[in-house]
Amino acid sequence: MRTIAVAVLLMLGVGVELLACLGVMVMTSAYDRLHFTAPATTIGPLAIAAAVIIEESLSTAGVKAILIAGLLLVVNPVLTHATARAGGIRTHGDFMTLEDKEARP
Repeated sequence: MRTIAVAVLLMLGVGVELLACLGVMVMTSAYDRLHFTAPATTIGPLAIAAAVIIEESLSTAGVKAILIAGLLLVVNPVLTHATARAGGIRTHGDFMTLEDKEARP
């Protein structure tokens, strides 16, 4: 039963990663591509980390899997926001609301 659970979780994790990569390749704009980074850094790593924990329990490998999955969960929103903001600044020159533009002297 343990082996089946590990296999299913690994297939889920790798499948999500492959689909996310395919989505990034197919989308035309950078903003559309950013949407496909979310499952690649949440569902995939969590499923793979769960498979490692089931197989290795809380050994060194299990703890490292938890830390890596947690790091990806924390870093992805920040990186996605920074990338979208940089793209907006590059496209529009600045990234201000209408109220901020009107308040400028």
